[in-house]
Amino acid sequence: MTRQGDGRHSWRRGLACALALGSSGLAFGGEYSASDADAAFSMLRHEVPGLRANWDFESGFPTFIFGKPIRLFGVPQSDADYEAAARRFVDAFPGLFGGDSSTLVTDEVRHLALSRIGTTDKTAVVFTQWVDGIAVKGGSLCVLFNSDGAIIGIENNSVANAGEIDVTPTIGEDVAQMRAMNEFARPARVVGIEFMIVRAGLGNGGRLAWLVELDGGFDAGRGLPVHEKIFVDAKDGSILARENMIHTFTDLKGETRQWATPGTKPDTASNPVQRFLLGRGDVNSAVGNTDTDMAGLWTITYGGSSVQTITWAFGSTSTYAQVDDQGGADFTKSASATPGVMHYTGLNQSETEYNTAEMNAQRHAVIFREWVKTLDPTDTKMDFKQKLNVNQNSSCNAYYNGSSTNYYRKGGGCNNTCYSTVVAHETGHWANDKYGSNNGADGFGEGTADVWAMYIYDDPIVGDDFFTGGGDIRNGNNTRPYCGSCGAGCYGEVHADGEVLMGAFWKVRVELNNSLGDAAGDLIADTLFHAWYVAYNAKTICDTNETQILTLDDNNGNIDDGTPNSVDIEQGFEAQGYPGYY
Repeated sequence: MTRQGDGRHSWRRGLACALALGSSGLAFGGEYSASDADAAFSMLRHEVPGLRANWDFESGFPTFIFGKPIRLFGVPQSDADYEAAARRFVDAFPGLFGGDSSTLVTDEVRHLALSRIGTTDKTAVVFTQWVDGIAVKGGSLCVLFNSDGAIIGIENNSVANAGEIDVTPTIGEDVAQMRAMNEFARPARVVGIEFMIVRAGLGNGGRLAWLVELDGGFDAGRGLPVHEKIFVDAKDGSILARENMIHTFTDLKGETRQWATPGTKPDTASNPVQRFLLGRGDVNSAVGNTDTDMAGLWTITYGGSSVQTITWAFGSTSTYAQVDDQGGADFTKSASATPGVMHYTGLNQSETEYNTAEMNAQRHAVIFREWVKTLDPTDTKMDFKQKLNVNQNSSCNAYYNGSSTNYYRKGGGCNNTCYSTVVAHETGHWANDKYGSNNGADGFGEGTADVWAMYIYDDPIVGDDFFTGGGDIRNGNNTRPYCGSCGAGCYGEVHADGEVLMGAFWKVRVELNNSLGDAAGDLIADTLFHAWYVAYNAKTICDTNETQILTLDDNNGNIDDGTPNSVDIEQGFEAQGYPGYY
């Protein structure tokens, strides 16, 4: 669990700390302990009075440092300066993190254009953690700077003492695979194997491990594939953890012009398909290939005069959305085009359930990417080819498995699940991985996947009319209260646990809209949510969620005196039961 406070454990309040920041800062040698972290934070607070931190009770190290501007390392002028200042901070206070910056590799320096929403622009330096070329799974450290160069937030997901880990395995890959197969306990094939450092249990220590990814085929009884990663200790061969790679839309249940489903409801007789411009669609010919733009327009450079055959499809040559129809032949259409003459084409005009699902898949995968690009054209996290498998032979579910999103055909009392918010939710799981927050078991991954869907479609309902008889899946207007679990979950099921986070973020959006109007409120909500992913690697549902958003919204490095939108942010989180910051 985490707590918000002055940085010292209550049972250590007698610790006398007469240390002062010297020219080289703190320099604890060898192993680092929680008392080092307390001492280091006391020293930092001596230099920056009023600074605050959230702490991890299990590890004894801070997870987020915030509240006052830290101006100890100069004013950065370039990306290299920002990186250097972030490293100097870590190296001056290694006791805060259980090690210096030698295990940190710069992932990116990102500039957040937040002045457009009434606060200050900010810069985030994002590090990932590596030891002798070995990645630390989930290990990261993010340092947020204000426009004046002050450090205003440090998110710590690093593994303490990682640099002390011996990275020489004593069991080989073959043995690790055997141990993993035995643990999996069903016929399987090895999809991949990685060598990493992973966290040991609930604490912040690290263990050297083999990550064996296994595909166990389709479980007809569950209506889902079985796909897991097994973590095998590379020293003693013990099983450290198992990670389910199947992330479903519900718990164990299942888009030149194109005709696709309008709005946020599924493909039904009461919500018939409409014609849309084909965005980012794949266009092929013998003389060149291209993509349509978001207005459906495309150009293939050609100097000849011969009529050419043009083919539209969503296969392996698609740039952003490869759609595979599991219920039949993949959609494709060919037509003749004369050079110099504008050619108008409508795809799937005689629509069927399966073709509509293909169009929906392509359309909504592209909408997700374009939403990100509208907020930040320099963000490349979603610039990849999504694999979307549609019309799978099951019903009432959808899932993400780490390399594709998957959608079921109509049946079992449910509509075809490939539409708007369902696609956005499953793609949200993919975004969680791409941005480094991942899909934690406490409901964080499910809750944030719902937030992606709600924010992109500006609708609190995720899975509107999912069932053929009517009925939705989840709603941002839910009343499930925050329970302070900070990683453990409270409600016994990840989708229920995630309702806390989806509810809080939707209520923040409502408050902003009430104060500023829909357009301005939506822009601020969207910008802050996206910036939250860029600047940090948050992983759990915890008090820190609100504090990190306030820090992004702040304009003077001191969130204690409020931020431009702190009243709306605070009211939104408090409406979901968060304790509030002020």
